[in-house]
Amino acid sequence: MAPALPNIHPRRGDFRRWRRAGTRRILRAAAEVFAMRHLFALLLSCCLPLAHAGEPAPAEVAVLATLHRMHAQVPAYDDAALKRSIERLAPDVLCIEVSPVRYAARGPEANKVEYPAVVYPLIDARGYRVYPMEPAAPRDAEILQPYLAASRAFAEQQPAASKAFQAQTSALYDTLRLYWTSPTRVNDAVTDAQMQAKHALQAALIGEGEQAGWEAWNGEFLATIAGAAREHPGKRIVVLVGAEHGYWLRAALARTPGLRLLDTASLLAATDD
Repeated sequence: MAPALPNIHPRRGDFRRWRRAGTRRILRAAAEVFAMRHLFALLLSCCLPLAHAGEPAPAEVAVLATLHRMHAQVPAYDDAALKRSIERLAPDVLCIEVSPVRYAARGPEANKVEYPAVVYPLIDARGYRVYPMEPAAPRDAEILQPYLAASRAFAEQQPAASKAFQAQTSALYDTLRLYWTSPTRVNDAVTDAQMQAKHALQAALIGEGEQAGWEAWNGEFLATIAGAAREHPGKRIVVLVGAEHGYWLRAALARTPGLRLLDTASLLAATDD
């Protein structure tokens, strides 16, 4: 007679004990994973500031549009208002729309009258670090000669179109003088949009010489500003530039690494009289 085999089938209670033991193991493993993730996140949050501790803050850049001789025709943005606007932006550095030679001479200006009237006295009073943005010779002639030649050719070859464009530009400025009821409006998106449209039409009418010259001249400004930002991390740079250049520079500076573009209109709006 064969011996009786032991009962190897588990009892119902065994299944419950195994299930409870398995559940406990799973919960312990999940807790360990959660704890490791929490520890890793904690270490990362501590290490990241240390990794960036040696990196200087980027320079802040505000583009402040000026009106040259037209300051006298815009009561809300006369010389006194321009001076207040510069001071309210609190620059450490000024980038100015004159050449190094003209800045060194600091003589009378036929068009950019705000420089001897407002900007140069402020530089002397406040001791700003200054970067002239217009190129020196011979680079200035390399850009301006073909640019002006294209404009002359347009006027000679298409006199009707030239006259119509001049009339449109005059009408634009007549309207803007009425719109410019504060320094904020001279520096807002509405003004920038009008200037961008004006230059798009100008380039389309005159041609490649106009477009290339405009891009190159503004590019000189941009290179100077970017250099100033590299040399003055964490400082505030105010760029003084004619209103027609504002839209171009703001768009280009927004794409430029190593600096942070400020919203000039918002800064001025917070302090408008």
